[in-house]
Amino acid sequence: MRTVVVIPTYWGRKKENFFKEGDIIYDHATPVDTEGTLGRMLESMKILKKKDFKLVILVCPTTREIERKVEGKVKKIVKEVNLDVETYLFTQKILRKIKRFGRNSNLKENILSLLNLKGYANVRNMCLFASQILNADISILLDDDEVIENPDFIDIAREFIGKRVYGETVYAVAGYYLNKYGNYYDDVSMEPWMTYWNRFGSKSKAFDKIIGCGPRLKHTPFAFGGAMVIHKNLYQIVPFDPNVCRGEDIDYLINAKMFGFNFFLDNKLSVKHLPPPKTHPIWKRTREDIYRFVYEKAKIDSQYEVSNMRMVSAKDFFPYPGEFLTDELEDKVFKTNLLLAMEYLSKGDVKACQESIKNIYLSVYEAIPKKDPFTAYRRIQKDWEKLIDFALEHKRELRKIVEEANLFKVDISVDEKHYEKIDLNEKKEILKRMKEFKDFNDAELEKIAQMSSIKAYKQDEYIFKEGEEDSSFYIVIKGCLRIVKYNERNEEIVLADICSGGFLGETAIVNERHQVNAIASEFVELLFIEQKDLDLLIKDDPNLGNKLLFIFLEKLSKKLDKTNRLFQGNYILGSSSLSDMS
Repeated sequence: MRTVVVIPTYWGRKKENFFKEGDIIYDHATPVDTEGTLGRMLESMKILKKKDFKLVILVCPTTREIERKVEGKVKKIVKEVNLDVETYLFTQKILRKIKRFGRNSNLKENILSLLNLKGYANVRNMCLFASQILNADISILLDDDEVIENPDFIDIAREFIGKRVYGETVYAVAGYYLNKYGNYYDDVSMEPWMTYWNRFGSKSKAFDKIIGCGPRLKHTPFAFGGAMVIHKNLYQIVPFDPNVCRGEDIDYLINAKMFGFNFFLDNKLSVKHLPPPKTHPIWKRTREDIYRFVYEKAKIDSQYEVSNMRMVSAKDFFPYPGEFLTDELEDKVFKTNLLLAMEYLSKGDVKACQESIKNIYLSVYEAIPKKDPFTAYRRIQKDWEKLIDFALEHKRELRKIVEEANLFKVDISVDEKHYEKIDLNEKKEILKRMKEFKDFNDAELEKIAQMSSIKAYKQDEYIFKEGEEDSSFYIVIKGCLRIVKYNERNEEIVLADICSGGFLGETAIVNERHQVNAIASEFVELLFIEQKDLDLLIKDDPNLGNKLLFIFLEKLSKKLDKTNRLFQGNYILGSSSLSDMS
């Protein structure tokens, strides 16, 4: 499955002047004059056994003033780590180019507003949008303050996605965080003010129930934004909600459930989470939690019947976050902040005491959304689908923009004259290396070489298109290509991946018009034989001609047999290509 791994990285001003009024606020933005945690995360990815994915790093500065400096910093880190993976930087500069193209294509402003790298939910949406532009079947969301410790992480992440489990197709898999001690609990100590705000106790109950026991894969009421695996069938429909200030990960799980998608937690899918120490005071962190829970509760409470959605309740998310989404929330906020204020007062911190009392006021008069959040989210969701449709319609133009920030792409030019001059002996040697031609003698290989030609194609270049007339047989000498069809949304559906030594074009035997598209997935060299030349060979040398024809017929028969078996199984289109069809 085509996989894109996305890592947002957050950067702020220099340490001595880290924050100015108007800057975007993130928990752990890295001062631009320090190294931060991104390099550590990328280094940890070197242990991965599978690196067959594209990596996107979303560069998120807290202010436009430092954009260029941050982009240079991130680029330097990526180059120094030199992870053997095709890596893209998704920056404000790239996003502005996409918005300009969208505006020139008459995309409405309400849709363009979703193209935003400010705030956690918007950043997560750009993770999904970047995955869409890169044609991903699945998007793996990670964070830059994590470390991967399992070499099989990518295989585990993809193991269930898009497949049927317990009679249900899995479109979202949640992993979980391990702390510095290697366990899944939050690294906190209980304090008296937490008596009525036992968020960590509630989370521990949920973690023990979902992570700590079998079966391995099960429905989950919680998810972590830095350990999510999302199938395109989900991310093309359900966006993160830009109106939620914090907790965008669990809010996304709630949104997904409203649209009929369940998250499954895989208790083998973990990352080590090593965030920098928290710097905000407790009253401020509590305020952020109040705003998120009040918002999510209001969204659940404001639901109404909609034909393509299902009603959810706080109980669907018990014990966590459900226990903070009930009518008891107001009482929890009141008692908790009263205790917290008294604790601050006992320490002589009058300012913090006042801010804790203010939390109670804000929970009643400011945190409650002014507009119905359910209806507001439905509008966002409709705009998101239009944005995805736009991306599908203009995928080549958007891909071209994103490729500008591909840090490891080598621009390979195809020298057609070079391939025209390839001599007979070189073509014979190519054929000799292929197991299908091991029973052919030198004279036979020379005849085949005489009637063959070699061509090269750059990444994403068409070898042939659906509907074109072509009676050639192709053998892949180098590289990989994909066989695709397009659905009604102009979305690429991969039917097969064919790599070195693979054959294609056998259907020319029965149909001269191609029924599919063949596209180079990377730089590809092909040896091809035209059917008219094969027909002449059969006429002049029936034994050799039929011997060669039999190879193509045998390949065609095997492909048809594989196709039948795959469709008889419980595969779904998009979750499994008819891979290895060589």
